[in-house]
Amino acid sequence: MLKLYILGGLDGIGKNMMALAYRDEMVVIDCGIMFPDSDMYGVDKIIPDFSFLEKHQKQIRGLIVTHGHEDHIGAVAYFLEKINVPIYGTRLTLGLVEHKLNEKGLKKVQLKIISETSRLKFKYFQFSFVRVSHSIPDGVMTVIDTPEGTIVHSGDFKIDYTPVDNHVLDMHRLAEIGSKGVTLLLSDSTNAVKKGHTLSERQVGESFERAFKGIQGRLLVATFSSNIHRIQQAIDVGKRFGRKVSFAGLSMENTAKIARRLGYLTFDDSDTVFIGHIDQFQDNQILILTTGSQGEPLSALTRISNGEYRLFQIKKGDTVIISALPIPGNEKMVYATIDKLGRKGIHVIYEEASKMHVSGHAYSEELKQLQMLLRPKSFIPIHGEFRHLYAHCEIVKELGVTHDFLIAENGDVIEVSRKKNLAIVEKLELHPKYIDSNGVCLEDDALIEERRQMANDGVVVFTFYLNHQGDLIEDIRISSRGVSPVPEEFINGLKGSLMDQYNHMLTRKTLEKELLSIELEEMVRKYMIKRTGKSPCVIPLIVIK
Repeated sequence: MLKLYILGGLDGIGKNMMALAYRDEMVVIDCGIMFPDSDMYGVDKIIPDFSFLEKHQKQIRGLIVTHGHEDHIGAVAYFLEKINVPIYGTRLTLGLVEHKLNEKGLKKVQLKIISETSRLKFKYFQFSFVRVSHSIPDGVMTVIDTPEGTIVHSGDFKIDYTPVDNHVLDMHRLAEIGSKGVTLLLSDSTNAVKKGHTLSERQVGESFERAFKGIQGRLLVATFSSNIHRIQQAIDVGKRFGRKVSFAGLSMENTAKIARRLGYLTFDDSDTVFIGHIDQFQDNQILILTTGSQGEPLSALTRISNGEYRLFQIKKGDTVIISALPIPGNEKMVYATIDKLGRKGIHVIYEEASKMHVSGHAYSEELKQLQMLLRPKSFIPIHGEFRHLYAHCEIVKELGVTHDFLIAENGDVIEVSRKKNLAIVEKLELHPKYIDSNGVCLEDDALIEERRQMANDGVVVFTFYLNHQGDLIEDIRISSRGVSPVPEEFINGLKGSLMDQYNHMLTRKTLEKELLSIELEEMVRKYMIKRTGKSPCVIPLIVIK
């Protein structure tokens, strides 16, 4: 029985991970992170739950990563700390993975390079690959021959007929795969809600050309550090206008070094200047490539807008191009950065109409093309929120090519068969892990909820002073932080309720310290909800003197 385990990627953009298993063999595809919501205080990233894979690690033959974006490789190092198996990916993808492993001190790891001509043979599975266009080079579509037929995992893709690297998606190969029969297609759904076709990445280079021509001051371009083709186009256009390039932001610097070393970025040392030395040049000779297109609090562009970037201070006459659209949920942070720059007299070019950004994910017509080429028996949309997955299924219904489709959820275990329709046969209980800014794993969901509660409703602390006989020997002390000011009679009423609960427990002769804390904490919480409508975090302190 062939089973597909959905371990992440179907509850939003990120945390992509799944596994295929047949008898005693399992292969994992992708291992990414998800960035936290704004109310996940202190959380830097979210990684998948590996507990199921840990239990079956003897069956795992390898981890295949489809491309080098954080939502597909960002959790690999955490995975390898628990399960050390070979990692398969293209040169650039593994170059980025290797950097992450070195940061965590993981040395004894098998990194195996694949390309579109590679064939991986395991006991029950055979993998081959098709190079795709995306917003990072070296992405692949994965073709898996199994005992139940062929499965195609699209990875993240778009159909770009004029890609910057000239690697056009091999339509003939896809048609050939489709003609032999495809049991299941798993396809990227990020832009399923958008009609038409994605624009070519080359259009961004043309937009750079038009914009750079009219700018006399220093020029900053903010984009994703992984968008190697965009960085290359910015460098090339900048050189044509006599600008030297500086890199701002650690991830931008690291990715540029890796991509250049592996041959995916080309520029000479003479084309660059250390950002701390740019004052030695005329303003119209400087181009700064920076992180921060999503308004991330610690990114270079955000620190620049706050005047907190040690090596560079922005000034009136500079121009900032934001070559990205806000990821849903990041809009507020992005526009806050734009506002700060604007108040300093900085001209900011942004938004889709400027043609400074095109998506790396297929729009509806490209998704249709993939369906028509492969004509799969069954279909599961992947990579997206429910609305994206639903829209993708509607596209499939409209085409009438595939009749067996399923909107899955994280934790679903799906039986795949060439003869039967898809069936969810089991549900795994998954608990994603939260990583804070210090790299510490926070495994308790209650801790995140407690932080959210403190931020939204404040904190109330009450202190009971008891002697060893359980007698109250001092007045109850109550303090609060982040709670709306309350009148003195409110506090007195709370103290009275605490005394009533304490006296009630005396009659029951249940004055164990732990039980007293629990019951008094619950009483305070109910009191606050009833009288204020808020549920602050309540901290009981029972002091025995």
